[in-house]
Amino acid sequence: MEYPLRATIAGVLLFVIGLAIAGSTVISARRDRERREAWISAAGTVVDVLPGPANGAARPVVAFDTPEGERVRFTPVTRGLLRELKVGDPVAVLYPFGLPSEARIDPRGMRWTRTGIAIGAALVL
Repeated sequence: MEYPLRATIAGVLLFVIGLAIAGSTVISARRDRERREAWISAAGTVVDVLPGPANGAARPVVAFDTPEGERVRFTPVTRGLLRELKVGDPVAVLYPFGLPSEARIDPRGMRWTRTGIAIGAALVL
């Protein structure tokens, strides 16, 4: 059986694209992990839920305690949350060292979803 040259070139090209996607995913995950190492994690709790815009989701109010004993409340940007948060729900919080007012919800689920999709695409190619 003879394979045309174009099909061989297309196969090699798709393989190289798959390797590039896999490599960039690994580099992105490593950079993300290094960035997070400079942040402090805390256990937060949803203490209130504010109504969202007419066509948007409700906005949770999250509270957590810093190691120094300071109680911090914030309303996170909810882009990319996979689930609707309710009062009493525990959430993982990240904030830069010394800046608890810059806290945000740890997007752990989104990170794994993004990485899984990219690796899946690389394997398919």
